[in-house]
Amino acid sequence: MVGEKLMDRSPLKWIPLPRLARKKRPVALSPGSLIHLGQKRAESQEVTLIAYDESSVEIEKLRELPEKHHYSIPEKVTWFHVTGLHEVEKLSVLGEEFGISNLVLEDILSTGSRPKIEKRDTEIFVVSKLIVIEPGQNTVDVQHLAVLLLPDNVLVTFLEAPSPAFDPVIERIRSGSGGRIRRFGADYLAWALLDAMVDNYLYVIDRLDEAVASMDDRLQLDATDVDTGELYELKRDAGQLYRAIRPIREITGSLNRLDSPLLEERTRPFFTDLNDHGLQVLETTEDLRESVSALRDFYLAAVSNRMNEVMKVLTCFATIFLPLTFIAGIYGMNFEHMPELGVPWAYPAVWGVFALCAAGMLWFFRRKKWL
Repeated sequence: MVGEKLMDRSPLKWIPLPRLARKKRPVALSPGSLIHLGQKRAESQEVTLIAYDESSVEIEKLRELPEKHHYSIPEKVTWFHVTGLHEVEKLSVLGEEFGISNLVLEDILSTGSRPKIEKRDTEIFVVSKLIVIEPGQNTVDVQHLAVLLLPDNVLVTFLEAPSPAFDPVIERIRSGSGGRIRRFGADYLAWALLDAMVDNYLYVIDRLDEAVASMDDRLQLDATDVDTGELYELKRDAGQLYRAIRPIREITGSLNRLDSPLLEERTRPFFTDLNDHGLQVLETTEDLRESVSALRDFYLAAVSNRMNEVMKVLTCFATIFLPLTFIAGIYGMNFEHMPELGVPWAYPAVWGVFALCAAGMLWFFRRKKWL
């Protein structure tokens, strides 16, 4: 289940829909079987190296698969950012070079897998969904994100396709000489990336909240002017967002409680703050779902009330004409001997009775506030 202008309240377009990005996994495969389950989102796999310390930074797009011992220097933070998950053989070679188990690689390649966090002796592995509004557009990009924190200040991230979500973090690294991000280790970088992910969640939520507020205004003005398809789109967007964000509580909570030598004591407060943001995101998303459900109930009630008003008016008019039809039916009978047929004033008298009956019933209905 995100454009630059928050005041643009048109419905969001989710591309790709997570349920369409999944492929069926073959039955009875052995654990750790490497199969890409998802869409091909990039032309080719790219690896970007970002290595830095407090005094220097190096950013390079690697033409060949990296060798860990060649680039990794414990005194520096080394970040390998991999985009493109469809080239299974390259990822397998990369896994062997960095000591990544096939079970972890299997989760990286399965783009429909549930977000989670796993801790091992020599690594912390996080799988989540990155949700970003395309800049200048009204479309939501949902990607499979994997973050792997390794010893010696090494961080490896995996994305299905290039995304602007982490550009602010890269810019902080590039221009932040003397800043906290350049002085801290890879665990702080992992926090910064996950924090950027959560910030994008908040932006998507704000965008959807604008659409819900706009729909609420329209319903208050005239519920019949709203199409049911628009309410369904809002309900679908809120549902997709909730399903993607729901596991964030488990991830941020586990990171906050995690006891690992890969996490320095000085970064603990930042993971506590991340956990608070994660809970805020989840609670806000739940509130959005309830708001959309309330809008739908209000719409159905308004439409039902409108129909009741129409039926009430029609029923009143049908009731008014009932005695008139009865009188007309009597004098429409073809009997030869009817007393009033020979009276000159009989015809206008019948019309007078019609008028009195109709006026009397209208007065009665208005007094009872039925009309």
